[in-house]
Formats: sequence, C-alpha cells, structure tokens
Amino acid sequence: MIITITTNPSIDRTIGVDALSLGGVNRGDLTAIDPGGKGVNVSRALASYGAKTHAVLICGDLGSQWFSKKLNSLQIAHHVIKAEGITRSNITLQEADGTVTKINEPGFKLNQEVLHQLYETLDSLELKGAWVVLAGRLNPGADVNTYRDLAKFVRDRGASVAIDGSGAEFKAAIDIKPELIKPNQFELAELVGRPLKTIQDVISAAREIIDAGVAQVLCSLGKDGAILITADEVMHCEPEKAAVGTPVGAGDILLAIYLGGGATPAALKDAIAWSAASVPLTGTAIPTKAQAAAVAVKINAIAVHNRELAEVH
Repeated sequence: MIITITTNPSIDRTIGVDALSLGGVNRGDLTAIDPGGKGVNVSRALASYGAKTHAVLICGDLGSQWFSKKLNSLQIAHHVIKAEGITRSNITLQEADGTVTKINEPGFKLNQEVLHQLYETLDSLELKGAWVVLAGRLNPGADVNTYRDLAKFVRDRGASVAIDGSGAEFKAAIDIKPELIKPNQFELAELVGRPLKTIQDVISAAREIIDAGVAQVLCSLGKDGAILITADEVMHCEPEKAAVGTPVGAGDILLAIYLGGGATPAALKDAIAWSAASVPLTGTAIPTKAQAAAVAVKINAIAVHNRELAEVH
C-alpha cells in the first residue's frame, strides 16, 4: 500500500490560448480540470498503474466535496479532512506555440485542530509495511518541521517514507533520513547549496545526501530523464525520443510508478516511460498503460554522466 499525504491540494485548470496578451483580454478554452497537488497526482498515477493507494488530503470547505467526488470516480480510496478556507486553484495557460505560464495560488493556512485530525487519520490506517509519500509545498505559514514530524510519526508505526518537496521544509525532513527522496535537479542543487550543471554533478550531490543517511535519491532531470542513486548503484534512464509537450506532473508520475513497481532499480525504466508518456497530454492527465508501453527507454552507461544537462539555472 502506498499512502499519499497532501496538505495543500489544488484544483488544476489548464486553459488554452492562441497567444497570451499581457495587459489585455485573453479568451481561452478550458481544456482540462483535474484534482491536483503532488500527493494527489501520485495516487492518481498509482491507480492507473494498478497499485494500491490511499490518498489523505486536507481541503478547504470550498472544494472538499469536489475532490471527494473526483477521487471516487477514479476509485481511489481517500480521506478528505476539511479546513476553513478555499481549496486553491493552479492555473496553467498554454499558448499555441507551446509556451506555458503557470499561476499557483498559495492555499489556506493550517491550524492545530486540522493537523490533529491528520494525525488521527494516519493512525487509523495500516502503516506497517506501507510507503507513505509526503509531497508538495506546505500551506502558507506552516511550521517548517511539519514534514519532518509527519515522517517520524509514520516511521515509528512501521512505514517507509518518500519525500518530494522543496524549500526549508524539505531540508528539515532530510534530518529523519527518509528511505527515499525525489527532488528535481534544481531542488537537489538547493539542498547541497550549489548549481548542478552535469549528470556527474547530480551524482556527486546525491552521494552527499546518501552519506547523510538517506537510502535512495531519485532525481528527475527534465529532458535528460531521471537518475537513481543508492549506496551501491547509479542508474540513469531517459526516453529514446524526447517527449514534446508540458511536463507538469511528470515528476509526480515518475515517483508513483517507481514506488508502485517496487522501488527498485528495475522499476526505473517503467517509471521513465510513464512519466514521458504524460508530457504530450493535456493538463495533468495520467497516461494509460498502452501509452506508457509505447515509450522506448534507454539505460545510459557511466561514460555519458559528464554530459551537460539540458536545463541549467
């Protein structure tokens, strides 16, 4: 069982426009509306893959019923905890030439009563032997140790912990030495405090995290695929043909299928295929098994690790 925790879910809207006109009126078509937030996306991908998942999420009063209805329609077991406020919307504006502009709302604030309900909900689930995924940015004003404390709570009850986040809360959570972290190359660079320009740079940075006690680092590299680093192994995979489209949610799918496939190096090729198959889709749609199976994936040798990354900040 893979349990996902999303404290700040979003209603993801994708709107198509011919060309975005700043300061003017833009008329577009609503091309997709999906239940979102990184943990929710992980559960959606796991359900499509055929793995058991349970989504735990905190929603504002406005939006909680919509989320529950959507997850029911996807046959995803879930607990929705209600908080005061409005569930945020994330807007993706997609222009005809492929340019993407995102507008993400901050979401509602958490209070102690809602966090208490979250812990009670987690305590009611069978955590022993499960993976628990903590994913996404926390709510405005949330304690920087929220992920760390949640991770410790589920770990004490026999769960393995996977964290996909960024910022101070991500760095704080590393202290409990989770079994897996899933940063992208920029989030990993933030963790180690320096830019990462080559695949070898990524490997070296991940080694520092491994040496600090994290068991696995699964780093998504955008157009360069993804790389898995453990104490004993380095495995870099990428699609044979680069996917064209919008990569929103592709990293969430990568993590989902890697965990759903057993969280071993053998699962990485499948995870890359599913992630790449999502890129041409509208919004944060999850690919089908047939779409993922159509993506050819290659494993690269150590010799290519010194190549420069396609995207560097």
